[in-house]
Formats: sequence, structure tokens, C-alpha cells
Amino acid sequence: MLLTSAAPVWAQVPTGDAPPAIPAPADGAERYTPDDFARFAPRTALDMVEKVPGFLIVTGTNGGARGLGQATENVLIGGERIASKTTDARTALARITATQVAYIDIVDGASLNVPGLTGQVANVVLVAGASAGSGFQTTFRWQPEWRPRIEDNWLNGEISTTGKLGGTQVTLSLKNEASRNGHWGPEQRFDSAGELLFVRDEFGAYDGDRPRLSAALARTAANGNKWNFNLGGQLQNLRERVTGTSVQPGHGRVNEEFRFTEDEYNFDIGGDYEMGLGKGRLKLISLYRFEHSPFVDTFVIDREIGGRRGERFSQTADESESILRGEYSWRTAGGTDWQVAMEGAYNTLDVDAEFAVLQANGRFVPVAFGGERTKVEEKRGEASLTWGRALAPNLTAQINLAAEYSELSSSGPGGLRRRFIRPKGKVALAWKAGPKTTINWFVQRRVDQLDFFDFASSVDVANGQGNGGNGLLVPPVVNRSELEFVQDMGRWGNASVAFAYGYAQDLVDQIPLSPTTEGRGNLPPAHLYRVTSKGTLLLDPLGWKGARINADVTWRRNRVRDPLTDRWRHQSGGQEYVADLSLRHDVPGSNFAWGGGYFDERFSPNLRLDAIETEYTVGPFVTAFIEHKDVAGFTVKLSYRNLAGMQDGFDRTVFVDRRDGPIAFRETRQRRFGQFFQLTVTGTL
Repeated sequence: MLLTSAAPVWAQVPTGDAPPAIPAPADGAERYTPDDFARFAPRTALDMVEKVPGFLIVTGTNGGARGLGQATENVLIGGERIASKTTDARTALARITATQVAYIDIVDGASLNVPGLTGQVANVVLVAGASAGSGFQTTFRWQPEWRPRIEDNWLNGEISTTGKLGGTQVTLSLKNEASRNGHWGPEQRFDSAGELLFVRDEFGAYDGDRPRLSAALARTAANGNKWNFNLGGQLQNLRERVTGTSVQPGHGRVNEEFRFTEDEYNFDIGGDYEMGLGKGRLKLISLYRFEHSPFVDTFVIDREIGGRRGERFSQTADESESILRGEYSWRTAGGTDWQVAMEGAYNTLDVDAEFAVLQANGRFVPVAFGGERTKVEEKRGEASLTWGRALAPNLTAQINLAAEYSELSSSGPGGLRRRFIRPKGKVALAWKAGPKTTINWFVQRRVDQLDFFDFASSVDVANGQGNGGNGLLVPPVVNRSELEFVQDMGRWGNASVAFAYGYAQDLVDQIPLSPTTEGRGNLPPAHLYRVTSKGTLLLDPLGWKGARINADVTWRRNRVRDPLTDRWRHQSGGQEYVADLSLRHDVPGSNFAWGGGYFDERFSPNLRLDAIETEYTVGPFVTAFIEHKDVAGFTVKLSYRNLAGMQDGFDRTVFVDRRDGPIAFRETRQRRFGQFFQLTVTGTL
């Protein structure tokens, strides 16, 4: 993993015959030691962090971010951020055995010298040399699933080993994110007057294997200089098949089949070197990623009356990202932390596409559609200055000032070359308002990453739709502020609530590109609202020993100007709310635990210029599990999933021309996927 500079206080804890000298927690930090997690019998650092009351791991933001930039995930390891674009916090923690963890501190992000962090942050401090005396330590996870009417999934899991060769820390990992999903049910089509035209019986199967092999080397020299080297490669084999059978007026029996195949490979190589320079530390970071992803969509209809027709859209895309970053950090009198950073990035996308129509002789013949070749390039430079210090014993601040220069060019539809200079930055405060109350606040201006595929034209053969490429896209800018209240409830647990508002410029949504075409484009300024509440309620004070309830509830409203009607509406496909609740009971005096979960979320309709599409679920996703923490040295958890019978829903209204005109037809479908079992086996070898 790539790690950026750390404050000296987060040193690893030494081992030896005498008890290690563990430094006192920083002011306002809440410390958890391995004894606090003993009843959970954790196998990995991930098992431990997930059990911290009121704390939720934030992941999945680095991969789509602009370059490496500032920290985005709320987990540190040894006081250093996880800055890899291919390894998130959960993956990194799952590769650390529980015996390697000395303690975990929950601290306020603004009090750290890691730019970008706000709110609660988990700092996982390891025992130095823990693997040196015991050889390599291996973590193992296997998670098969058995679903009705779907192929069994036996290949989902990961094995990772870490240890020292000489003075070099070595980590090797083999991981496969395998999936075997599917659903089935009826789809009804109605005419513009609401009369039922026909019912289509559908079945969909979605299979994927994503094996990834990675290696990481890390070494600290006697003079304190550090280096890390990372190398990884992955294959992605994805297969989808959706079939439908119906009896349609004028066509008799109709059989439809949609197929999707993708055979991708990608790799990444990166490293960093940190050394003392003057009164501070200099860190140099490099990263290169490449992805080759060809896919084919095919849709064929066989009609009893009317014959056979079909379409095929194929695309081969090569993506690359190259990053060089330098950071210089130092501390001045009075405990003020400074960091100067510079970053350069070069991103490319090269797309070859083909649209073909099925002929009477059974061959697909290419048809010109105007998006056969697209190339996108972005050259970007960024400079930033970060200042942080304690303004009072209970108040800390962090200020980041930055600016970026980017040159964006595309050779596809409407392609041209443009240059931008955009300021950005962040101001964050952490106030310890009382012994158990913390208030975090920040205001931020950020520049988001574009999806380069929006520059390229594409065809949705299953729904008879297309998107034109748009060479005029610009990166969105979000000016955002958030206020968070965190309350430590002592033996009752921990809870927080956060309120956020954002003023967004140039959000990307579906827009008209011409009187007859549409595609992805920038919107006028928009307003983003969010309220999030999360917490852990410990039930021991009520007499239910070993039981806890976790909750994570978020409400969102992203208000944008509709490019067709100029009226305010929700952003297409935006998440409106999510509720994630769980109960866990670790039975005292035993190795057993049991519990369950409740999950529900809703998304806004996806608005095209000629259609309104709504994806939704019918009912919540409910689970129940039982766990044994020592089955031949492994933790074994059996889950029974989808107890409430959630179904996947999709409604579509298609218009004759634009959606401010007459309706052509409506479709509604609900596909069930039944109850199923999942087994999770974790442990160390």
C-alpha cells in the first residue's frame, strides 16, 4: 500500500520481554486495546475496527478521485493514510492479523497532520516486529454463496501473507471478488392509455470473476528513511444473460435474449520513498495504472411472426493513469504542522467502438453511428499548502489551500482542447465541547473527476437507446460544508449526526446535445443536502450482556435544474436515503454469536430526454446469522439472507419524442431472487 507522511507520535509499539511502553493517547482520543475486542475473537484488524462503537469505515473514494490528492478514507495505519488507488481501508485491514494490532485510537481528523481528514478517524497502531519473531502470518477468508436457480458461488475469497525477509516487510495477496447473481419475474408493457399489451417472463444471470494478485514491499532504514513498492495485476471475466418470453399482438410468440461479455485485464505499479530533509520529511510517490477492457453487448429478438432481428455494440477501451507526487512536512514551534505538496497526473482513454445490425443471413454488419473512435487526454498539475495546529486545549484547526491546472482534450464527437485553472481547499475545525462531546466542522471546495467514457458515444442495444459523446464536458466543482456532532455515551455506546450542504457547479447529467440527440453533459448550479446519523447502542446496561445495535441512516436531496423543462428536480439516479441497521449478540461465556440486519435504500429516477427510468427494490433486505468463533481455529459464520423476500424493480416510461410530450408506452417489472445462504470462514494460518 502507498502511505503518506505521519506524525512522530504514531510510532509502532516495540516488542520485547518487558511490557511495551505504549504512549498515552492524544488529547481527545479514545483508545481501544486488544482486550476490548476479546469477546469477539477477532482474526484481523478489520474485525477489530468494525467493532468500535459508533465508527463506520469510509471506503471506495480513492479509485475515482483526481490523482492521489488528500486523504479521503477515515482509517490510518500507523498514523499514515492508505493512499493506494487499488487497495481500500477494508482490504488493507483484512490483511493485518489481530495479533499485530497494539491499539486503535479514534481521533478527530482535524487534529492530525494528514491533510483532508475530518470527523472521526481510526488510527490502527501495530506492534513493531510482530511478524519478525513468528515468521509469515497469513489471513484467510472464504465466502461461498448458494442461491436458488443460480450457479453456486464457490470462488469468492482472499488469502494474504505478510512477514519479513531480512529487514523488508513483504505482503503477498491473492483475492477473487467472485459473484453469481440473478433474478426472475414478469415484465408488463402498457400502451399510452394504460391498457396491458403483453407480459414478458424474464430471467437474468450475472456472473463475474475478478482474480487479483498483488505484492507489497516495505522497508525502514537505520536512518529512518522509508520506502514502499507495490505491484498488482487483475483479470475480470464478466458474463450476463437475460432472456424473455412473451406473446405479443401481431408477432405471436417472441423470444428475446441479451448477452454481455467482458474480458478485462489491468495492472498497477507504484511506490514511495520518504526521508529526512532539513527540519522535516520529504516523501516522493509514483503510481501507474493501466486497464484494457473489451466488451460486447448483443440483443436478439426471435418473433413467430415478423422474423428475427438483432443489434450488437462492442467497445474496446484502454485507460491509463500516471501520477507523480511530492510532499514535504515539518513542524514549527508551538506545535504547528505544515505540509507543501505538488502533484502531476496524466490520464488517457482510448476507445474503439462498433455498432452492428443483424442481417437475414445471420451475420452482424457494422453501421456507422458517429462514435467509432474517441481519445481523451488530461494533463493536470496541482500545488497545495496545509497548516494545522491547536488553537486552544480543546480546539484544533487545519487549513488547506490548493490550486490545479488541467489541460483536457478529446478527439471524439465535438472534441477540442481546453485549459482550466481552479482553486480548491478545505478549512476544518474539531472542538471538544465537553468531556464526551465533539463538534467537527469543515468547509471545502473540491474538483471532481470526470468519467472519460462520457466523451464517447455508446448504444444501449437492450433498450434501443443511445448516448452521444460530448467533448464539451468540464469537471464538476462542489463547494461543501458539513457540521457533525459526536456524543460518547459511555457504557451505552456512541452516536453522531452530521448536516451537510453543497453548492455544485457543472454536475454531470443527461442533457440534449442537439434537437435529436442526447448524452452526458454539465448542468447549471445545483443544491446538495444531506443528513447522516450513525451510532452503536450497547445493551449491557439493560441486562442483555454482549448485545449491541448498530445504525447508519442517511437522507439526501440533490436539487438540479432540469435541462429540458428548466424546473427543479432530483438529480438523476441520486441516492435519496439509506437505512442500515444490525443487531449482534455475542453470547457470554461461549464462542457463539448471532444477529441480523435490515437494509433499505431508494434512488431518484434516471431521466433521459425521451424516457423516465426508475430502479428500486420492493421491501427491505433482511438477514440473520449465527457464528462460531473457533471451528478448528477458524471463525465460521452462516447467514440466511433476504428473509423478507426483497425484489428488484424497474419502471420505464418511454415518450413519443421528448418527455414533455405524449407517452409511447410504459413498462414495469419486478424480479425476485429468493432467500439464500452465505458462509463466511475467516482465520489466520
